[in-house]
Amino acid sequence: MNALLRFLSIPAQLLSKVPGLGPFVKVLSTTVGQKILMAITGLSLCGFLVAHLGGNLKLYAGEQAFNDYAHALHSLGPILAAAEVGLFATFALHIGLAISTAAMNQVARHKEYAIKETKQGLFILPSGGAANWMMLTGLLILTFLFTHILDMKLKANPGVDYSAAMNADQVIDNEFRTVRAVLSTPLNAVIYITGLVALGIHLSHGVRSALQTLGINHKRWNLLLKIGGILFAWSVATGFISLVVWAMAYRG
Repeated sequence: MNALLRFLSIPAQLLSKVPGLGPFVKVLSTTVGQKILMAITGLSLCGFLVAHLGGNLKLYAGEQAFNDYAHALHSLGPILAAAEVGLFATFALHIGLAISTAAMNQVARHKEYAIKETKQGLFILPSGGAANWMMLTGLLILTFLFTHILDMKLKANPGVDYSAAMNADQVIDNEFRTVRAVLSTPLNAVIYITGLVALGIHLSHGVRSALQTLGINHKRWNLLLKIGGILFAWSVATGFISLVVWAMAYRG
């Protein structure tokens, strides 16, 4: 664990040598500072999920509408590329911070607590609720993310038949048919649904935890914020899952 912490601290050590960044890096080297940054990156990713879901729901509008939407995105060129780099960096930072804070907490207490308590009473899972499943669900989401990039961005999943999305030159140029081919592949459907259920569990605790870390915490509103976080989490997860179900049932 100490070796992991030393490895994760390398970027911070390098940044601390940049003039003017020393105090900022020092704050982020603490557990509290890292949790604040993790909360900010997590909520930023929630914003991306809402936008991504909104775009994907255009699948229900039909082939032309979705392809027009995809073409409009691709026409952004360098802007889209910069957004994708920023998104990847946010994901990477969020994951790195999650590992770092978990490692720091583990080292601080040297061993797991004999009894774990949870306040996640509105979402029941074994071993103490959604809060104690954050690392596992995070790993499942990461696996799902790699699969999603392979399927949709690189279009290189050997288990998917992309032929229906190809033009006369055997080039994939129909995003609507690409999405349908990916999501209607049985193995992919299982992977995507599993990843999206993990996303729902992760967000059901993560959203409320992030808000609490940022100081949005009051006894009058805590229950509503908790319920709102759970509703948000499962609305997003269910919205994406509905697209998998749609693809499996689609008949054209």
